[in-house]
Amino acid sequence: MSIGRRGWWRLGIAAVLCMTGTATAAVASGVTPQQGRAAVSADEQRAPDSEDGLQVVNVSVDRTRVRGLTVVRALVANFGPNPVTDRFTTTVRLPKGVTVEGRVFPDDCRPDDRGRELTCRFRKGLGLRRSATVLVPLRVADYVRSGERLSGGVVSLQDPDRPDRPVPSRAFTIDVQ
Repeated sequence: MSIGRRGWWRLGIAAVLCMTGTATAAVASGVTPQQGRAAVSADEQRAPDSEDGLQVVNVSVDRTRVRGLTVVRALVANFGPNPVTDRFTTTVRLPKGVTVEGRVFPDDCRPDDRGRELTCRFRKGLGLRRSATVLVPLRVADYVRSGERLSGGVVSLQDPDRPDRPVPSRAFTIDVQ
């Protein structure tokens, strides 16, 4: 089935009406449209009482089997108002029943004496509205039973520009199948 000459013309009219409707709705809401979309800065999108500076945004860990491998993926971000020019440190506290196995990121991660905590240093700081990732491969121990949930894992970071504020952190668990 072909659209034909009249069909294309109708599609063009429909597209113009959709764009006009979007711009009209944006103007009615008090926001100036920019190329058919409302112009809202990243600061306006965040909740007014949300934290700024360095934050642990997300921590994810895939399920794994007994003696299996999984990776802790932690996303940290700089919400401003300024770039972090000094090196900053993240700390990953591991739950009992896992050990680090393999290469971690960033390369400058050091375990404590008991192997329960990794301290990772990012050497170059973090620009405004930029993010960084911590990757820690873990091996589940032989004595962990299937169906067990390993808790007690925490990723935290120290903001060098705000040493006196509470340390932002996120907990994580590992589900063993």
